[in-house]
Amino acid sequence: MAGFDHLVVALGCAEGDASLIAYASMLAGLGGTKEVRFAHVAESSAAAATVREQMRAKVAAEFSGTARTECDVLSGPLTDRLLAYVTEFQADLILIGSKKHKLGARLAMVAPCSVAVIPNGHPARLSHLMIAIDFSDAAGDTLQWATSLAAGDRSIRCTALHVMTHESADLFADNESAPEQAEAMRKAVARADLHGVAVAPRLASVSRTSDIGRSHPFFLPASIQGADVAHTILGEAEACEADCIALSTRGRSASGSILLGSVTEKVIERATKPLLVGKHFGASLGVGEILLGRAGWRPGLKTS
Repeated sequence: MAGFDHLVVALGCAEGDASLIAYASMLAGLGGTKEVRFAHVAESSAAAATVREQMRAKVAAEFSGTARTECDVLSGPLTDRLLAYVTEFQADLILIGSKKHKLGARLAMVAPCSVAVIPNGHPARLSHLMIAIDFSDAAGDTLQWATSLAAGDRSIRCTALHVMTHESADLFADNESAPEQAEAMRKAVARADLHGVAVAPRLASVSRTSDIGRSHPFFLPASIQGADVAHTILGEAEACEADCIALSTRGRSASGSILLGSVTEKVIERATKPLLVGKHFGASLGVGEILLGRAGWRPGLKTS
């Protein structure tokens, strides 16, 4: 997972763009961003010059700060084109509006960068960031990445949430008792580089969204487990009045990554708060490189 040097903001050229641009401006200020590129994937018949001027006017009205900004109009399949774009410019984060639930879930799983999903009309503020973690390296990276953002404004509170569940013991911890998991969480927070930011630990037992699996709690399908854990994360965010949720896309093991992928997808589908979905340090650019070819880009991709 990278920092915040380069952001991409996917605009729909609709009413929700103003709040999305304003939120991007806030994140850019917190993260010390150097460059922000605003991209719109248009219909092939759209007048690119006209759309670009509309984008520039919106950006000028809503974006502030020292980061350099560019506006680009793209054409082609939406997801493929955005993936090619963020790969070409080595974006650290792409921001999209929350009406694109399927797009957000897809990008969270396959994009070579982190993803932010911002509800349309959501105010550009961040006062309490809740970071959903297990005890994996990926979750540790997300914890470090999220607190690096909070370090840009010391008034931002941070809470690390761990959801305790027997079904996902392999994903969340080898320890099953609450005291043991609390101690494991304390150690996980203590060993992370928190950039001098205070992080409050929070433990929660998983809450079920249905009666499925109550009498036989083990070996539930990942989709059911994911729905329950996502439901718990969203409920805990409401309970502690967090106004943004950060989480990862990978867990402790192969089976765990399937579950956590389901959790991330369910959270994206249901959240009414901004989401920051972090990618593990060193995430592969392979998918993006393939899609660059599919989208018709020439060789010469920048690499780190």
